[in-house]
Amino acid sequence: MFFKIKNKLGWARTGVINTAHGEILTPGFAFVATHGTIKSLGGIEHDLASPELTISNTFHLFVTGKVKEIKKAGGLHKKFGLKNPIMTDSGGFQIFSLGWGKVHKIGKVDSQNKLSTSNVDTTKNPVKIGRDGVLFTYDGKKYKLDPKISIKIQEDLGADIIFAFDECTSPLHNYDYNKKSLRKTHRWAQECLKAKKKNGQALYGIVQGGIFEDLRRESSALIGALPFDGFGIGGSFGEKQMSDVLGWSLSGLPEDKPRHLLGIGAIKDIFIGVEKGIDTFDCVIPTREARHGALYSKNGRLDIQRGIFAKDNKVIERGCKCQACASGIKRKDLREIFLKNKPEAQCLATLHNIYFYKTLFEKIRKAINSEKLSNWEKLKKEYKKLI
Repeated sequence: MFFKIKNKLGWARTGVINTAHGEILTPGFAFVATHGTIKSLGGIEHDLASPELTISNTFHLFVTGKVKEIKKAGGLHKKFGLKNPIMTDSGGFQIFSLGWGKVHKIGKVDSQNKLSTSNVDTTKNPVKIGRDGVLFTYDGKKYKLDPKISIKIQEDLGADIIFAFDECTSPLHNYDYNKKSLRKTHRWAQECLKAKKKNGQALYGIVQGGIFEDLRRESSALIGALPFDGFGIGGSFGEKQMSDVLGWSLSGLPEDKPRHLLGIGAIKDIFIGVEKGIDTFDCVIPTREARHGALYSKNGRLDIQRGIFAKDNKVIERGCKCQACASGIKRKDLREIFLKNKPEAQCLATLHNIYFYKTLFEKIRKAINSEKLSNWEKLKKEYKKLI
């Protein structure tokens, strides 16, 4: 069995996803390894961090010409000596970022005050989105990406879990655009199922529909009825819409298959997602912010390069057992090596943030497994400065 639910607390649940490269305990988190490995970590550091799940980027591996090299090596695991389960995305969100995301100046989740038509640039979308796929230019070269190409690339990369190719819309797109886009995403989902040839890889379908309840419910019911191994919740939306959009998106999905929330990883959003029944998440937040000197603690986010840490003799977080904190490095010393732009600073910060997120998810699973609402509320209070 690919996925098994262990315990429930409301809509939240714990479970196990079984892959050829080990178990994924859920709720769980996929750390972003865009080109196959986590930035700022070498092989030894990757093993020390021991991420339970990583996600690599189909789009970037495609446009940088690395797919053939990785396929020749036997896939991502063999190419980079990775032991953990791996996901690859379909490239759909990167197409959005290159096109409508840039035009509308919108990211994955944006604050409500940014979601205004006054932000809309009326210039034409630089990405041509057609019935059968997309055409785009990257670094002066022209490319095509469609369901068959996306699946073929992901099969060549050899990840444990892959995603169907979809169109991600902007929260500034109107109802009619989302409705037409959804027809495309649903057609592409079925084409992805037909295109998949390789056994041993789980294929997830993606629910879309923008910020519109009826479209989200329609997509959930249609994608949920197709023979996917699991499901991704896609799209770009405002932060206040998160809970509603998730509820609509999950409404038609079967209980016995895993649900992944694509590109979402702020602590407050993780708690919302888990409460709605999300099993796995992925996001650049813990690793990207680490590389810029932002470290996570239960007392809040520490911007270590700020002057207030110049004489701080404390470790990053008291009681933390990550490699950085265990080394005894003081905040003032970490700040200093960040200011000197030394690679070890980014490495130590990344190791800390990965450990912080891993520990958070261990506690989330423990609270759900207790089946006591009081334990869940206690956990939320423990992380209240980040929610």
